[in-house]
Amino acid sequence: MKTTNPSEAQQTLLPNEREGIPAKEVEQRIECVPLERIVTEQYQRILNMKNVAGIVKNFDPAKLGVLVVSHRADGTYAVLDGQHRLTALRRLGYDAANCIVLEGMTIRQEADYFRRQNENKQSLRINDTFNASLWAEDAESLRIKELMDKYGFRHGKSGQPMCICAIGALQSIIRQFGEDTLELTLAGIAATWPKDATILRREMLAGLGEFWHRYGASLSIAQFESRMRDRIPMELYQETRRRTQCKATPGTAFNKSVRFVTCGVLVDAYNKGLRIGSKNRLSLTWEAAEGDNNA
Repeated sequence: MKTTNPSEAQQTLLPNEREGIPAKEVEQRIECVPLERIVTEQYQRILNMKNVAGIVKNFDPAKLGVLVVSHRADGTYAVLDGQHRLTALRRLGYDAANCIVLEGMTIRQEADYFRRQNENKQSLRINDTFNASLWAEDAESLRIKELMDKYGFRHGKSGQPMCICAIGALQSIIRQFGEDTLELTLAGIAATWPKDATILRREMLAGLGEFWHRYGASLSIAQFESRMRDRIPMELYQETRRRTQCKATPGTAFNKSVRFVTCGVLVDAYNKGLRIGSKNRLSLTWEAAEGDNNA
């Protein structure tokens, strides 16, 4: 039977109060755990098979380190740190691995530990931490998921209509403008462009957040849909890129000046066909006092 060698230097990974998992409630030990008893929970990030292949190709037991797992009442061990190494070990024919075993954690604590324990390692993608945050019952993440479900959106990386990849944009909207603005943003998209994926780009979501923050109190979803349903999101996106001289990117989307330009594109599209002086026209003014901050 192939097993990994125990590590002489055992790093203390016991969660602390700052991480949301009281240390007094969790015990830890070093144990050689059969791989068949280690499970991967849904709060984990999506496996990167290229990373796994790299570990297998350049495998060095001395550099493997230890996995971190949570021992559960049913006898299984949930992997908290080392999912890619675990998969590589299975491919290499190992039957067991040396692990730091944490005892006494709830699944909520496991998810919270997972999303926090990588602070000094390779950063987790927002999509990974969002999924873990749902399992950890993070209030903001649960509210975002609730609103997505309400209007028929799903979370994923497919780039398909009604499938949101830019979860970070939703987080930025709710943090900067509040839940009502996020709901109007999602409701407006679902009612107006349910078959379009371009409108779900981070740049467009930022502009829509700015739009609904400004006009949500005076504009209904029905009014928005009736004026905007014939507007093509790709054309709106291209116009935003033109007006910003291609400075509108996922990285700059929530910069105030970029948001303002994108919002202006939406306002112009909304006003198209309305006569000058019509009470139904929207007006947009730069709020200089707010400066040109980044969200």
